[in-house]
Amino acid sequence: MIVFLFVFILTLIHSQTIKQLNEISIDEELPIGTIITYLNDKIPNLDQSLEYDLVKPFSSDLDLFSIDHIRHTLYIKKRLDFEQICSNITINHCLISISIAVSNHDTINVFILPIHIKNIDDNPIKFFVNRTIIEIEENDEYWFNKSYILPYAYDADGDIITYSLYLHNWNKPNGLFELDNQNLLLKPLKKFDREKQNLYLLRLIAENQYQKDISIDIIIIIKDINDNSPQCEHNKTLFILNNINSISIFKINITDLDENDNGKLEYNLINTLPGFSIDKFNGYITFNYTQWKRTINEIKLFINITDYGKPYRLSTQCIVEFKLTFLFDINLKLNNNNNNNNIISIDNLNLPIGQLIIIDKKEKNFCLNCSFDLNSSLDDIFYLNKKTFHLYFNLNSLLLNRILTNNLIKNENFSINIFINVWDINNPLIISSKNYTFLLNLNKEKLLKNSNLLFI
Repeated sequence: MIVFLFVFILTLIHSQTIKQLNEISIDEELPIGTIITYLNDKIPNLDQSLEYDLVKPFSSDLDLFSIDHIRHTLYIKKRLDFEQICSNITINHCLISISIAVSNHDTINVFILPIHIKNIDDNPIKFFVNRTIIEIEENDEYWFNKSYILPYAYDADGDIITYSLYLHNWNKPNGLFELDNQNLLLKPLKKFDREKQNLYLLRLIAENQYQKDISIDIIIIIKDINDNSPQCEHNKTLFILNNINSISIFKINITDLDENDNGKLEYNLINTLPGFSIDKFNGYITFNYTQWKRTINEIKLFINITDYGKPYRLSTQCIVEFKLTFLFDINLKLNNNNNNNNIISIDNLNLPIGQLIIIDKKEKNFCLNCSFDLNSSLDDIFYLNKKTFHLYFNLNSLLLNRILTNNLIKNENFSINIFINVWDINNPLIISSKNYTFLLNLNKEKLLKNSNLLFI
């Protein structure tokens, strides 16, 4: 009612003055009811006036203050939030003016009181994102021209913010990255190799002048390019084929340090051989024994391995060797064999020690086109009858003669190794081998008596 009364009086009384009072300053966010000034100290002879109160045009715009007429004080009526009140003010000095009309008998004086609202540090620093992911292409020849935008921090109080950059362990990223604080850009200090390290974790710190700070994670992913060719695990891979299953499957170990399509591989045979095939996508080699043409038992496959990388596909060549040991089943069937201790007791030099049996596994029968050689660890002490395949002592062997004529040892045991190689006469490169080790027991008196032989 007083406000409307003053408006009415102002229109009737022509004698009025407008006076400017000195500016006062208060902090934002003071409690409601806080006294900000004593009006007696600002307006002369206020206690002698008829009445006074806040009037338009300024005071009712925000309706932030009120007057206690008993104590003649100006106090806060509503919350003073600098960020809300001064949101449209582009300068740091935020002023709100109020008008106080004072009525005397013949005049009305209007006093303009400017109130400076001071911003305090009541708002935390914020990032609008929790983390930022930056992809940097590996081995970039133009790394020195590259920079990456970092997220800005926000402080509603308008405080000056400075930034600093650390690794995740709080060390400085010296030699790796530097921070352009003015433009808030991340700049690499070198080119990166993804195969050495593919991820870097950084921490961006934002701090205001009141030493309040906040940090976010900067995740640096080193983006793969196709800069690595496929690699064979070994210069040459050897597989042993030792069974007669119709289908055998083998896997070669190839590595490509790149990822995704850059590391995805395609396999192709360079030399196509009957019985051998390779899966284009997983590299499994299949050997089909029934389709194989029997020529040699050592086979080399040359395999081209190519990745799917862009812009250029990279490839390498690997050699895989197969050695077939299952072509012939070699069995030396020994006579008078004591299975408990693998001792061969010899009673008669005229009788065979055993018989060599050779089976062609493909034909599943005795090998009719086979040739062989036999070697012993004791020189020429044995010979093999190539018609019957029986193994005999070689009575012409000087070593055997020395053993039998040594009368100091009546009952002699000695270990012997026999090495047998078998090959196909029509395809001499198809070879199978086998070794035997056993112990011979010679009772010389009994042996010479049964053999009707005389050694001098």
